[in-house]
Amino acid sequence: MTARRKVAVILASHGEAETPGLIENYRVSLHTLSRASQVMRIPVPLQHLISLSSSVKKRLAARGSGGSPQNGLTRSQASLLQRCLDLHPASSCIEFDVRAAHSASMPYIEQVLTDTSGHDGQVVIPMAPVDHALSCGLICAHLAASLPVDALHRVKVVGRLWSDDELVRAYLSHLLGDAGRLPERAGRHNLLLLTFHGTLVRDSEGREPGFRTGRDETAAFARRLTAALEADPRNPWGTVMTTYLNHDVGGEWTRPAFEESCQAITAGGYDGVWLFAAGYFSDGNETIRRASELSGTGQGLRVEAIPCLNDSLAFAEYLAGKVVGAAGQILRFSGEAIPDAARFT
Repeated sequence: MTARRKVAVILASHGEAETPGLIENYRVSLHTLSRASQVMRIPVPLQHLISLSSSVKKRLAARGSGGSPQNGLTRSQASLLQRCLDLHPASSCIEFDVRAAHSASMPYIEQVLTDTSGHDGQVVIPMAPVDHALSCGLICAHLAASLPVDALHRVKVVGRLWSDDELVRAYLSHLLGDAGRLPERAGRHNLLLLTFHGTLVRDSEGREPGFRTGRDETAAFARRLTAALEADPRNPWGTVMTTYLNHDVGGEWTRPAFEESCQAITAGGYDGVWLFAAGYFSDGNETIRRASELSGTGQGLRVEAIPCLNDSLAFAEYLAGKVVGAAGQILRFSGEAIPDAARFT
């Protein structure tokens, strides 16, 4: 019997501090800014100043509630994906080794890539629907700089998830079934607010960013998901809106910003608002307190938070399909003999 080939599957999330500790949050923030400085100019003293200020703010905001859930959720996603892959027919000839990794917190993506470099293949999935220079871009740059040309074919970074109809179907399964907390009755006074990661449009001097922000891809994904929801007969929301979670740094950011949307919602006469962070695959610091922020802007308004895809089964099964397809491509390109190749399409 032919030995199974071993393929590493690396779920590459942003990564956040798991505690409200000052040192951990400072380290995560500094690592984030250090990576960002590879595509935009951020002076080193400013990186330290921002990191210190950010860690103090997170410490005060936590008030005993703990740190971010994102890293734990990524580990749960990896665990569920491992189970899905172990049950897949492709596991008869491939041993999948699923790992959680992060760009800003340990274990770092680069280290996990090194740790699994002896595998027959590596599949990297950036854990956000939209590609940009700070996610796929930095991962691909690291691979190009660290691997010999004749080894690159054994690594595949899975991208363009935002344009995949199968991902939209996983979102619909989650939103309209698995996640629960739906309105009791359909109606035009029910609002679904889809939140996405904001992107810089122009800097403080009016210049467009000199790197790929993912702005156009985010807008396209928002339109695609909104259209699918509005066309689905199960949809209980009379209105579906998009908003952006921007950072408070200089320049012009995507609109409408979350704060602007909150003001419009309180004046819109809605009975209830459901928040869903569609631009994220897991809940974290940017998503977990948004419902309470909106609740504080309008008296009597029902506000519900729908969890991110997190470790939903529909999402894990979707990822399993992407992984199997990518692994099949790696092995075929490497000239490996693959039983029943149709299983990898």
